Amino acid sequence: MVDTAAQDKPFNALWRDVFAGVHPVLRRGRRVMRLLSPTAQERCRLCYAGFDGFSAPLLRRFGRGKWLRNPHFCQKCESVLAEHRGGAEIEIAVLYADVRGSTEMATRIGPTEFAALMQRFFQIATGIFTWSDAIVDKMVGDEMIGLYVPGLTGADYRQRAVAAGLKLLRATGHEDPAGPWLSIGVGIHSGPTFLGSIGVEGGNYQFAALGDPMNFGARLVGAAGAGELVMSEAVWGSIPDKMSAEPRMLELKGYAEPQKAYFARVGR
Repeated sequence: MVDTAAQDKPFNALWRDVFAGVHPVLRRGRRVMRLLSPTAQERCRLCYAGFDGFSAPLLRRFGRGKWLRNPHFCQKCESVLAEHRGGAEIEIAVLYADVRGSTEMATRIGPTEFAALMQRFFQIATGIFTWSDAIVDKMVGDEMIGLYVPGLTGADYRQRAVAAGLKLLRATGHEDPAGPWLSIGVGIHSGPTFLGSIGVEGGNYQFAALGDPMNFGARLVGAAGAGELVMSEAVWGSIPDKMSAEPRMLELKGYAEPQKAYFARVGR
């Protein structure tokens, strides 16, 4: 039986207002958190709860410790958003980072060594996503996905996604004359995306990003060769200081018309 009540609440204004930084409860809460943690040097970027300072141990007891998917935000903020079913359509950028030749590599080096290599990749990518204020959306197999939400990342969210992609290519050795220690490709796109809490009513819910930008980003990373960063026109047009990139027309699965994209490499 279809739960019509669940179907009727895909949009939740709270998500839009929180990610835009204008929700009244959030704004009042920020003032309270500044009073509760006056000595904090590191805070949740959403509610301003202090992660250090004399009040941090007490705040952690109330769920204000760091969120694992992005330690710039607290666990409580994530849980509150997860409890509010639905979401909102928000303009974001998405970054896909995918390991090239992973199937052959896993066969060649064996499962234990492959797992250690992927662990190294995930740790480095998570650090770069955190550095660029992304939310780690998924770590699946040989791929990582980062979300850049303007209300959390800033108005330069597309530029931050590109900076993170280039930094990830450098961190995996694609600027090294000897070659990379792990061959990856990167795809970046931006557009209106449904961001919210989805799942089965009365069951498990999770934070998710859905919509065409997610699909298009996945197609872009699929078109990226080893050491390449592929940007959509929406992303390329927002880069103020144009870096060197090669425009190409791509035939992408699921899209009737050829799509223009821009291919870049580190060191160019």
